[in-house]
Amino acid sequence: MNATPPLNLRQLHHVVLLADESHFGRAAARAFLSQPAFSRSVATLEQAIGMRLFDRGPGFVRPTTAGTQVIARARRLLSSSADLSRELALLRSGDLGDLTVGAGPFSGPTLMASAIAGLQADHPSVRVRLEIASPMVLQQMLRDEKLDFFIADLTEFSEQTPSSVEPLGTAIGGLYVRVGHPLDARKPASLSDIRRHRLASVHLPLPVNRQLSKFFGSDETGLLSPAMECESVLVLREYALQSDGVVIAPQEVFALEVAAGRMRRLKVPELDKLGVRTPLRMQLGLVRLPDRTPSAVARLLAERVRRQAAQSLLAARGAKPAKPSKRSAAR
Repeated sequence: MNATPPLNLRQLHHVVLLADESHFGRAAARAFLSQPAFSRSVATLEQAIGMRLFDRGPGFVRPTTAGTQVIARARRLLSSSADLSRELALLRSGDLGDLTVGAGPFSGPTLMASAIAGLQADHPSVRVRLEIASPMVLQQMLRDEKLDFFIADLTEFSEQTPSSVEPLGTAIGGLYVRVGHPLDARKPASLSDIRRHRLASVHLPLPVNRQLSKFFGSDETGLLSPAMECESVLVLREYALQSDGVVIAPQEVFALEVAAGRMRRLKVPELDKLGVRTPLRMQLGLVRLPDRTPSAVARLLAERVRRQAAQSLLAARGAKPAKPSKRSAAR
């Protein structure tokens, strides 16, 4: 069997242009070539690989079955080549460029905010766009290549989307109320006491919802229906401060409010005794596309996320989180 010679990116680019335009003349114009020169480029590639990539006829040009597969791979190769060219240019200039990442409403303040702040402290020119959304929305954005990666609760993660998933650890949630709430947060609160008040939370993954419904009661669908559901932690905080609602959240989210004496975490023996088996548990992870090489700045931010997770999350086996380093504490 004869080996296929090394492929020419310029010729692959011409193939993609022809697939986009379905017309030799228009594709040649986009390539800044004469039509005969453009046609020779495509024909040379077809001859080199020993397959016809396009069917030609009076008034039409369309990919063959083999051509459709080659074109799809060519697009990915050209995209990777463009990514590499941009990264090399940024590395030469010392500017790491822009980055777009995603996070769930709890993993954003728990992990991503500190990681971004630390990255920009070392690389002031880096610009980051952070999308806060549910894991399902973030998965779609990643599939559409609108995100470099995202971190979120993996409890409701869809394995049908091809992704590379890296577990980061476990965050344990709690029930929070404002200071002065009818439930005295300094004393244990029973589940029956809590049921008399409105619950507030972000969107609850279905497995978590089913578990919580066993503790707090369910509606006619058999699920827990929070009185207030919102993907914004800031809105949930204000809701808690201005009502007698009980908010479900990880401890890191309201740490400043608790330290300032504005909010308190309820002591709930029925839940606390479960430890890491509590239904108020989130399995956080970093998700990216498996066949895309991350940029330099994406790798730097991902590494900071991992370090932040090691300091603030429980390990998968339920170990205590590592003590923050002096450098991290200073930040």
